[in-house]
Amino acid sequence: PKTLVVESDWSSASYFYSIVALSKVGTQIELSSYKENSLQGDAILATIYQQMGVETHFDVGKITLVKNQNPIKQNIKLYLNSAPDIAQTIAVTAFGLGIECQLTGLHTLKIKETDRLEALKKELSKLGAVISVTNDSLHLHPSKSFLSNQIVATYNDHRMAMAFAPLALKKNINIENAEVVSKSYPNFWNDLKKVGFEIL
Repeated sequence: PKTLVVESDWSSASYFYSIVALSKVGTQIELSSYKENSLQGDAILATIYQQMGVETHFDVGKITLVKNQNPIKQNIKLYLNSAPDIAQTIAVTAFGLGIECQLTGLHTLKIKETDRLEALKKELSKLGAVISVTNDSLHLHPSKSFLSNQIVATYNDHRMAMAFAPLALKKNINIENAEVVSKSYPNFWNDLKKVGFEIL
């Protein structure tokens, strides 16, 4: 007999990458059970979020995310055919940082719990974003500010709720039917509380 440690889901780490990216320099979050040489496509997060000021430090059985002082790339272009589930988080993070974001390879997002491309366009537009989508791409223009106290619809889609939650670090937002996260991440709101979020 032997003990095997099952690696955590990298897409669930994306929300903590977003929190660190939107936080002040020096912010750190430690997450368990991730491997540097992962077979998961979403592990590309570590490389992608370097462009948004987040370093990933790998240790035995864990990673530490650190907001660094390196300049944030002002135009992020990504082909996400192998990792479409992290597109929503990347787009929302880019909006919160005020940077341009061009994502392609997203054709499967049209047939998820909702049409995630149209949902992103509608909800980010409420916050003041200039965004356009096609059947397989998204183009977010840079923005200098965004509107607070808006109600973000989730469309009964857990990833919509989780992708938008980190924006609360920047402005007050209201997430409608936030309990949809229980579909795949029952402890999401408790984990946010651990890193300093106030959940009303």
